[in-house]
Amino acid sequence: MDVLSLKEMVAREEQAFQSGITAAALMEAAGEAMAGRISAIYPHSRSFLVLVGKGNNGGDGLVVARHLANEGRRVRVVLTAPEDDLGELPRAKLDQLHSLFPSPEMSLWHDDLDFPGSDGVVIDALLGIQARGALRGVVAEVVAKLNAARAARFFRTVALDLPTGLAAFEDETPLDRDAAVVADVTIAVGFAKDVLVQETLSAWVGRLEVVTWSQEQAQSAPRQVLVAKELAGLLPRRSALSYKGDFGKLAIVAGSPGFTGAPVLCAQAAQAMGTGLLSVVTRPDASSIVAAKAPPEAMVSGWPREKLPDAVRKASAIVIGPGLGFDAETTRLLRTVLAVGCPVLIDADGLNALAQNLDLLREVQGSVLLTPHVGEMARLIGRKFSPDERESVAREFVDQHQVTLVLKGIRTLITAPGQPFFINTTGNPGLSTGGSGDTLSGILGALLAQGLSPLDAARLGVWLHGHAADLVLAERGCEEGLTPTMLSAHLGAALVSLRAQAVAPAGLLERAQVNE
Repeated sequence: MDVLSLKEMVAREEQAFQSGITAAALMEAAGEAMAGRISAIYPHSRSFLVLVGKGNNGGDGLVVARHLANEGRRVRVVLTAPEDDLGELPRAKLDQLHSLFPSPEMSLWHDDLDFPGSDGVVIDALLGIQARGALRGVVAEVVAKLNAARAARFFRTVALDLPTGLAAFEDETPLDRDAAVVADVTIAVGFAKDVLVQETLSAWVGRLEVVTWSQEQAQSAPRQVLVAKELAGLLPRRSALSYKGDFGKLAIVAGSPGFTGAPVLCAQAAQAMGTGLLSVVTRPDASSIVAAKAPPEAMVSGWPREKLPDAVRKASAIVIGPGLGFDAETTRLLRTVLAVGCPVLIDADGLNALAQNLDLLREVQGSVLLTPHVGEMARLIGRKFSPDERESVAREFVDQHQVTLVLKGIRTLITAPGQPFFINTTGNPGLSTGGSGDTLSGILGALLAQGLSPLDAARLGVWLHGHAADLVLAERGCEEGLTPTMLSAHLGAALVSLRAQAVAPAGLLERAQVNE
């Protein structure tokens, strides 16, 4: 799905209006879609507080409030301006709310507003994409109080279209937390916007969801966000006439004394992602420990000094690096693996070895997928770089070395030579724990072994990895203590969810036409 600037998004809305769609119908469609997404994200939350501004973003919030109330949720509406000061559309949506719920819980903003507790959700519908400049007046006061209450009371905050105040920072990063609403989830209307996918602004945006503009929209922008509808077809349902050989032979070359957990976590994820035959090849002096801890479905062996193991020679894809150690032997194993001819994913210690020997990429006999975090990427290019350089660094590296790259981050970036940037939208801070990267490598390796191209494996696998974390968070209610083993256990549910989301309702334009 295309990423647009705020100016481009305004132009899309104007095109819709010129085609005969009314602003009222589009607002109704957007509000209904966002309410549905909020219900799906917070199925067990019963208490919602909607902070409503006087413009069209406030109108969206009133539509959301009406649909949530219609589901039987407790909804409180707090207006930040008197009813007579609301714009024409928000006032009409308020009248609709009153007609269905004659006595809704509604009040004007006041300093001692009672925010919900940890089981509640606050919805930011204060300002939209056309509100520029620093926050001031009542809105600035509301945002500061909201952010402070969120930190103290642990409720979740959902921003409609974008967090209030963030539109002013399309080209810079705010220095003050209260320059914008700090959201746990942002639900963008129609398209992701540039301001929502910037790494440095992710602390305000949180998890990014997008309600689709149109069923027929093309993907043409140089930056795309990953969405379920465009990914589900990459891994079709399996034929009834199939056997284990149809789903690949993955070899994981990983692990060394003291680092035996990495190959185990990688293997767990690969097994959960559907690898047909799974082998773990480790340092000989670590093989007995890895074998004792690895999934029973995995075939574990040590790599003999002078022989290419059959598991590597016959592999459909190879993952090399997690916990392998950083020494001359790792470099030797990497050189050997790159000459096999199948797709190779290089991670962790494999990347550290590659950084010292980039000429190895000239000897590659098959495709290569690299999965560095920021520190590993800095070692690959020989210097540190700022978050604003992520795209330029990634583009230069993939074009020079002809590899597919997954540059990990809050907004993990995926690209390959001649391809757009693909930006991930799933995941949460629970992924900030040791072993998450090993789990991702197992997922991507499994998809490579099943025949996906490195770019498609990266796009699908990164999304599923983050979405599995979101499903764990939805169950547990907190990010703390989320483990890689939990991620692997939720990969099946993540795949089911992906396929369910792919059969999505009509886009906003189609819904708006029905609402006319």
